[in-house]
Amino acid sequence: MPHIKIAEIDVEIVRKDIKNIHFGVYPPSGRVRVAVPVTDDDEAVRIAVISKLPWIRKQIQSFQNQERQSRREYVSRESHYYLGKRYLLSIEEGKGRQGVTIHKSKGMILSVHPDSTVEKREKILTEWYRNELKKIVRSSIEKWEATLGVTVTAWGILKDEDQMGEL
Repeated sequence: MPHIKIAEIDVEIVRKDIKNIHFGVYPPSGRVRVAVPVTDDDEAVRIAVISKLPWIRKQIQSFQNQERQSRREYVSRESHYYLGKRYLLSIEEGKGRQGVTIHKSKGMILSVHPDSTVEKREKILTEWYRNELKKIVRSSIEKWEATLGVTVTAWGILKDEDQMGEL
């Protein structure tokens, strides 16, 4: 993707078959992206970005001022979220199957082997979140395929901008 730098702000430019310019500032760092019509030249894009600099700066500042979640340690009594609800994590060590379960009174239970590292605990929990998301997406796709009369031939879950999970 082409980029321009204006007033120390790196702006990603995406040319599309659209009529108007669309600005976006994205969390967590305040990444700036501008979607522009394919017919707009670089100078028109530069002028549009300059005209929106106060708004862009305000958005970036709001992301920088947001409270961040503390570094996860994957220990008992740590808060984790699922479907918008807060759960206290309980670590259960044993030789059995590793995984995650949600229990009404016990919270989120992470079953791990006694020698598990923070990285291994994170991997187990992340994989569980990923599998839960797949279930939700599949049921939503089935519902909307029938409602809209379309067929989804492929879909994926992005971990970050460079990776796409196989489903």
